Parts: sequence; C-alpha cells; structure tokens
Amino acid sequence: MPRGLYVDQPQHVILAEYEDGPIQPDQVRFRSEFAAIKHGTIFHLFSGESPFQDQRFDSEQRLFVKKENPDTQPGGMLGQFVGNIAVGAVTEVGSAVDNFAVGQRVYCYGPIAETVTRSSAQVHPLPDAVSPEDAVCLDPALYAYAAVRDARITLGDNTVVTGLGAIGLFVVQLLVQAGCLNVIAVDPLPKRRALAEKLGAHLTLDPTSTDVGLAVRHALGQGADVAIEASGNYRALNDAMRSVQQCARIVTLGYYKGDHSHVPFGAEWHHNRLELVSSMPVWDNPTREHPLWDLHRLERTVLAFFERKVLTSNELVDPIVPFAEAADAFLAVYADPVQAIKLGVRFSGG
Repeated sequence: MPRGLYVDQPQHVILAEYEDGPIQPDQVRFRSEFAAIKHGTIFHLFSGESPFQDQRFDSEQRLFVKKENPDTQPGGMLGQFVGNIAVGAVTEVGSAVDNFAVGQRVYCYGPIAETVTRSSAQVHPLPDAVSPEDAVCLDPALYAYAAVRDARITLGDNTVVTGLGAIGLFVVQLLVQAGCLNVIAVDPLPKRRALAEKLGAHLTLDPTSTDVGLAVRHALGQGADVAIEASGNYRALNDAMRSVQQCARIVTLGYYKGDHSHVPFGAEWHHNRLELVSSMPVWDNPTREHPLWDLHRLERTVLAFFERKVLTSNELVDPIVPFAEAADAFLAVYADPVQAIKLGVRFSGG
C-alpha cells in the first residue's frame, strides 16, 4: 500500500499507509516524484496555535466565529496527510478526462504521499522548462508576487523585507527585478541572509543584534519607502513599521500567531501615519487591481516567471530528503529551522 506523511499525534508525524480507491471519471492519479511543505501555514496549524483551533471562518459573513465543537486536542492537523505541492507522472485517468495522458508529468496542491489523486481541474501539466523544485515553489512565489503588486512598487524605491523564508526570498528576487534602488533583507538566520545576498539584496540585517529601524536609516539616510513583512512574527512587524519613513506603506503576508503586544501601535504606526496593507490572494479575495488582474492571471504570470528564469528556486528548496526520511526531517525542521528554508522530499525514481 502507498504511504504518506500523516499527523498521528499532536505535533508528531509518521509515514502512514492509505488505500487508493477506484478512480472517478473526472480524476487524475499520479505517482509522486517530488513534493514539499509550506512551512509557515503548515507549522502554524501543526502547532495548534491557530485561529482554526477553536474557530471557523464563516465565508458568508467573512468572520471567524466560534466552533460549535472546538478541537480539544492540544495539537493541530490530527488525522491529516500534510504537504503543499506535489509533482509526478500520471498513472491513471478517469473515463471523462481527455486532457491528461498516462506518463505525462504534472503538479498540483497535494500531500507528501507516494500517490496523489485529484480532479482534472486541480491538476496542471508541468512545462519542460520548469523543474520539480520550481514547481513546489509556485505557491510561495504566488504569495510573494501578490504582495509586491499590493505594495505598488515603483522603479527606484527603497524597500525592506522582513522574514526570509521561501516567500520572503521570492519577494527579494521580485523587488530586485522591479528595479528597487535598495532592497534590505532582515532575518535572524545567517543561512537565509546569505541566500538573500546571492539573490540580489543590497544589505542584510540580523534583527536579534541590530535595531532594524536605526540601521535602515543609517544605510539609506532616511526610512524605506515600502516594507514587506513576510515572517508572520509580531516583532518583525514592529521592525517593519520602524524601518519605513513617514506616510510609508507596510504590506503583510505572514500568518501571525503568538503575542501581539510586540506591536506598539501608539509609536511609529500612529505618529508616522503609516499604511498597513494585508496581502492575501486566496480565500476568495479579489485582487486590488480587479478586473485587470485576478488569481488565475497571477498564477499564470508566476509560472511564466519560472519558465523564463525571471525567478529561481536554486538553494531555496533545502533540505531535500528521500521520502523514507520525510517524517524525521519534518519534525527536525519544525523543532529547529536554522538550517532549513523549504523542506523538499524526493521519491524513489524521482
């Protein structure tokens, strides 16, 4: 029987067996070659410190409301297979599917599992110019691109990026491509700062040893024009607010958790009249440039960026482990992300 990465206990995963049922007429099934997780969202839910623990999102009212039966377990995602994007070769198609063929390489949102079955509408052909590593980075690159568009970047802007996970590192690449005069990248992990420099950041800062607001002003002679906060950390949000100049814009795209008291809204936020913008291209949110831009156009453009080598996944998918080691690697990165950026998993034959 095939196996997948499965949450069997609070804050614990194993490789668990599952059974593939008969394929439905509109479905495509593929054998996985490569897959990855989404660190921020998955680890947030996995920790149990999520608004979804005892609330649900009411899509009609656009509000989080109390669950009738809140989760009583101390950990999140119990009984679920976890992952983000998977890449593989088609092994079976349903009787109503005429746009995919056995042997074709494809990708889709799905778990870290040896086989993935989805409706044909959820599966996409993998272009020859897009590597499996690129494909599993399409999700973080999408969020990064949406945030850069929400930031209304202009040629010559001075910018700050806080949080250099996969999303933040794609933000760095996009800001460099957009012609920003200075891109300052902020993260406590040396490995991530070093990669940001390779990707074009003009200056990197360690927020644990530097007053980011003062360091940015020292480097630029003034605050930045725009800050993009990609960590989901409230201390980093405060650093972003302190790093920009009067009437500047801060765009957030992190999934925040923990103690929000680290954001003193009575300080720079209030006195410098800052603009705070939440960037979220999914959850049925229209783009701020609708109707010219929508989610599908954002997705097509990001894929084209990888095809044309505008964006690169080089060194972002790290570490890469064999499927047999996926559970141990997941738990190790969750416990200590210092040597990781985006965990990738390679399957036998991939």
